[in-house]
Amino acid sequence: MTETTERRLTPTERLHEVTMAAISRAPSPPEHSVEITRNAKGVAQFEVTVRGYDVEEVASQALAIFTGLTISLPYPETNGGTA
Repeated sequence: MTETTERRLTPTERLHEVTMAAISRAPSPPEHSVEITRNAKGVAQFEVTVRGYDVEEVASQALAIFTGLTISLPYPETNGGTA
């Protein structure tokens, strides 16, 4: 009985395979997330994360989301809050 074993790749061949896989991989899409919580006083706290390729566009999107959340969830006038 003869056992057949697969030939192991050389480090150069393996590096070539890994490099080709990395090059052919599609880029991941930009990520957006919003987290909204309320603290003990009822104040809405939110975190906005926007990732992308153009910093000005990302900052603009984050500010628009932040502004919308501020309007939708204003600081409460009760419990010592001020408008």
